[in-house]
Order: sequence, then C-alpha cells, then structure tokens
Amino acid sequence: MMGLHPCSVDKNWENELKWMEQLLGERKYAGIGEVGLDYYWDKKHVEAQKLAFTLQIEWAKELQLPVIIHSRDSLEDCIQIVGEKQDGRLKGVFHCFGGSADDAKRIGELGFFIGIGGVLTYKKSGLSETIKFVDKKQVVLETDAPYLSPVPYRGKRNEPAYLKEIVEMLASCWEMTVEEAAAITTENALKLFGG
Repeated sequence: MMGLHPCSVDKNWENELKWMEQLLGERKYAGIGEVGLDYYWDKKHVEAQKLAFTLQIEWAKELQLPVIIHSRDSLEDCIQIVGEKQDGRLKGVFHCFGGSADDAKRIGELGFFIGIGGVLTYKKSGLSETIKFVDKKQVVLETDAPYLSPVPYRGKRNEPAYLKEIVEMLASCWEMTVEEAAAITTENALKLFGG
C-alpha cells in the first residue's frame, strides 16, 4: 500500500502527494493507506490533512483500490468525509477501530470494514463489549505492527503471529469457535482486497 499518513502532512504535503501519484502509476498496489486524519499529535495542519485525505480517496476510487483509514481523535470527521465521497466506488477499512457500535454501524452503511487488533484484548478499552454489537460481515483483523500488541504481549513489539490472541478474543466475544471467527474475518479480508 501507499499513502501519505496524516501525521506526515506538513508544509511539503502537496509535493509528496505529486510524487506518490506518479508512483501509483508505475506499479500495482493493494490499497491506498494508511491515510486519514489525526487530531491527537498535532492540529496545526488539520485543513491540509483533510485536503490530502480527500485527494487520496479520489485516487482509491480511480484505481479501484481500498483505502485504509487512520482516524485518531477524528472519527467523526473521517466518517463525514467518506460519506461525502462515497459514490459506490469507494471501499476500505477504518484501521484500529475504537469507536462505538453506532459508529461501526454508520461505517458499515458506507460499505466499509472496521479493523480490529490488539486493543480488543485490553480490559479497559471497552472494545470487547462493543464488538458484540457489530455486524460480523464488516470486521477484519489486523496487527498494526509494531504497535498495539495484544495481551499477553502488550508493551512488546507487535507482529502478525499475535493475530492468534486477537482472533481468540474475538471468538470469545462472539461466542463461537476460533475457526468460525477466523473464517468470517478471512472472508471479509478477501472481499476488502478483492481476493
């Protein structure tokens, strides 16, 4: 995948996007991302983040690629922008989902998936309760490696091998077998990435 992360949107963002647009024409990519909005680290480039996000959404539609959305402290604005740009050609995933069941429903209505990772295993996150009310057809698993390792690896470098802990927790939340939860999320990932 390729995209300009919102935390990298600075005074040179337009030049970086021109370079990325050129690269998108030179080879095949699996998606546009991780792109979106981040109001946690720095709010001085919010308008530029929105412009960069919108442009990259347009690339995703033109290239028929999924967009992987980073939405730290900005979920409402991300949902709004996706809603404005959704014309039936846009698909993707809200990466590291941490919103409410209502947020997940709104995201699903836009034709998007939610990415569930190690945070699901954190007792204080509340995500293990929220996920019980989310449509199973819109959930994909992710690692966010090297960050957000699941329990019992929290605080250590995350890696794809730890998906086992995430799917085990998800299966417990959904009251099904690990194999059933893995099959559902794998099918969803294949839909997302056109497999």
